[in-house]
Amino acid sequence: MGELILPEKEVFNQRVEHISQRIDSISKSNKMAKILNDNFKKWLGSSSMSPLKLTEELDKDRNGVISGDEFGDLLGKMTGERPPEWVVEVVFSFVEATPKEGIPLDDWMAFLAASGLEIPEELFNTPVVITGSIDISPQNVHTGESVSVTVSFNEPVEAYEIRVINETSGSQEDMITPRADMDAPTFDEFVLESDDPGTFCVTLTHVGIRLAEERFTVHERVEESVEEHDDSPEESIKETPALPAESTGFRGFIDLLEMAKLRSEARALIADSPAYNLSLVIENVFHTLLGDGQHRGGDTVLGKTEDGMTIEVMMRVGERSFQTGQMLDLQVAPFDWSMATRRLQCTEL
Repeated sequence: MGELILPEKEVFNQRVEHISQRIDSISKSNKMAKILNDNFKKWLGSSSMSPLKLTEELDKDRNGVISGDEFGDLLGKMTGERPPEWVVEVVFSFVEATPKEGIPLDDWMAFLAASGLEIPEELFNTPVVITGSIDISPQNVHTGESVSVTVSFNEPVEAYEIRVINETSGSQEDMITPRADMDAPTFDEFVLESDDPGTFCVTLTHVGIRLAEERFTVHERVEESVEEHDDSPEESIKETPALPAESTGFRGFIDLLEMAKLRSEARALIADSPAYNLSLVIENVFHTLLGDGQHRGGDTVLGKTEDGMTIEVMMRVGERSFQTGQMLDLQVAPFDWSMATRRLQCTEL
């Protein structure tokens, strides 16, 4: 028999209680079953054998199951002669097993506990307590800017849940991330972005248990305005700055955004922009937890174009994985411009 590890004690005790109730129920309707059970309990009490030692002797083929033949040998030692098959069948019925299939060791040990033997504490599996933490940086941003969120756990998890509540407006987002979409079984990193101002509470939950929470604040961006002078006889005329002669295509579009002084100017340019075909080398990958439509729940890649421009692209959701250093050929639509990082955010078409 290999190393025997029983379930967590609470789970094991529930099985013991179920078997005890089944023994009582069968014994009430079957006098022979009651006699067999009473004799088996007396023999166990007088044998001075520990549950582990008894199990090791019974499981002769070390397959983790007490077979009908193995249990018949035990009853033979108790009575001096091998019992008929029906006797073994009655005892096996106590644990909802048959002599042919055998009794798994977990159930066998529960049966011994129901028969009065004390099971050693060291045989029980110790429950794993999962702890987790959240780190958000920065914790103060302006509308349209993103924050980086890192979650970590003391042990591998199969999935985790993030709840984001705007405590100012009351809006709420719930997102579940399975292990397959995590950066590692104990670690994950993603970005959050909001166009709505407010204080946001981010809660980390695992199997319904809240592990940690953090907050960040999104401030309304105050755009500068052109000061008017009443004593000036002429109205100021706002002109779009001229691009350098060599700036064309996507490069030229980025140059226009770079010259925009107000976020509203950048958004007006983005609203009128066409789609672009780009080649991109991935530098980092995040989860798109708060994206829209076909991009929600996908990945956001951060990378550089062939001429060295750094952009973010929210990728469409699909059965794809992205790695640092990977080259992508994409068609993208400009989505937003970060005034803080001077970086264009796009969506994959």
